[in-house]
Amino acid sequence: MTRPFSIPLTLLIALAIGTAQAELLYFTDFDEFPEGDNKWHGFEGWQASDRSSGAQAIVADLLDGALGNTATLGFNQPNRALTTVAKLINYDPIAAGNPLIAFNLLFGIEDSTDFTNYRRDDFFVTFYNNLGAPLASIRISNTDTDYGFWYRNGSPQAADYEEIDTGLDFVQGELQELTGTIDFESNHWSAEIDGLPLFTDAVFNGTNQSLYLGFIAIEWQIGQGAPRDYGDNFLLLTDLRIETVEDPPPPVVISSIGRDGNGDIQVSWQSAPGFNYTVEYSDNLVTWQDDLPGSNFSSAPAMQSLLFTDSTGLQAGGRYYRVRQTSAE
Repeated sequence: MTRPFSIPLTLLIALAIGTAQAELLYFTDFDEFPEGDNKWHGFEGWQASDRSSGAQAIVADLLDGALGNTATLGFNQPNRALTTVAKLINYDPIAAGNPLIAFNLLFGIEDSTDFTNYRRDDFFVTFYNNLGAPLASIRISNTDTDYGFWYRNGSPQAADYEEIDTGLDFVQGELQELTGTIDFESNHWSAEIDGLPLFTDAVFNGTNQSLYLGFIAIEWQIGQGAPRDYGDNFLLLTDLRIETVEDPPPPVVISSIGRDGNGDIQVSWQSAPGFNYTVEYSDNLVTWQDDLPGSNFSSAPAMQSLLFTDSTGLQAGGRYYRVRQTSAE
């Protein structure tokens, strides 16, 4: 964040530089997976509930080879009404100190054909805790009655469970980007499809389950109940990413800027614990230097006011200042 201030022959620029890095929990584009039916299961820790029907597979050269390998779920008659392919993440956001988790994936839904009389089904992106309890889901419904995106805040068997229609639809036969963030501390989440909000700051789990990122699962549920009544629609998936999100650094808050009794420039601002500060100067707004006496301030244990005085005297053409904030870690 930049806040400019001006006094005669002097300009201050407060500049906050964040240094926090997100932690990648899992990523795959499926290019290293072996090709074929039932091959999604068993690679990189993915586990499928159906391992023999060909309902889950790794397919090469879909979309004329633009994607490389792609994971698919559906198409062939499954062994059960609900087929799950799950990846263990095993991350405790609260204990790790990073309660904000981001997810991102590319998916597409291919519609059913007359081979199955155009029967259509539901697909899910579901988050489970480490005990195997479903926490929340995004339902991608290809059914004629509920077509579009829905979200769930727990298991349908739980008393406080809810399923909410987002009012947005997906486009059959096209790749779309599903992104979202989950705040395990506040128990809320948000999601977007191709940059359009699906839901914002909704309750993540409303059924009092333990908030722990155990698994992410891709699921296929037969709309008409029995496996024999499946539709040959299918979901394709690629570029799945799950990572932590660091809180942005606090902005530099300028308290005052002026001259003291000797005519020297003084700059005062509020510091935040965990950050160091350096006052830099420039005579041309291009080259910046940090060698002014007393211009470095180490992290303090609590928020406090810091004061810098430039006693070197003003330059004939004026002098520019900025306060650089960096992580103390």
